[in-house]
Amino acid sequence: MAEDIPVPTPKDKSLKELMEEMLGNQKELIEQKKEKKFKIPFFSRLSKKNLKQGNITVAYINDNKEIEFIKVPIREQTMMIKDTPYLAMAKYMMTYKGKPFMIVPSWNVEPFNPAANFDDASKTNTMSVGYRLLMNRMKSAIIEGTKKKFNWLVLIGGLAVIGVLIYIATKGSSFKII
Repeated sequence: MAEDIPVPTPKDKSLKELMEEMLGNQKELIEQKKEKKFKIPFFSRLSKKNLKQGNITVAYINDNKEIEFIKVPIREQTMMIKDTPYLAMAKYMMTYKGKPFMIVPSWNVEPFNPAANFDDASKTNTMSVGYRLLMNRMKSAIIEGTKKKFNWLVLIGGLAVIGVLIYIATKGSSFKII
């Protein structure tokens, strides 16, 4: 019975139909590869009311290295997460889309400090800023090296040859080389 049903093969389709099908498949693949932007989970997002109450979004890193996003109120420069007090001073604050945000590891009472991390990176020479500057300088040096410098000697020599040719053309064949 399966032999009675005609199965469409590429030979049955016209070239135009095959091309349209391939382009459609290609567009689907391109659309699937688009990366989704990161969004904080819905229940961890801060509203205007939460901001007025002094809440903050916290990325809490558990002992098993799993991250939880939670809303936590700040009281007297401290916050309580899972019955453990953590520091919540301004030097630990960051922003995500204009709203306060902190990264807190469960094994340390002190949250992630972006200023201290920046200082450590500059002391140990592991900053990407210097790398980007070096790469830009190297690229500009390559571009400058490929530019051809103007050679004045070639210009003067070319003008002399042109002058001699003009002189020969105006004086005729009476010009003799000694």
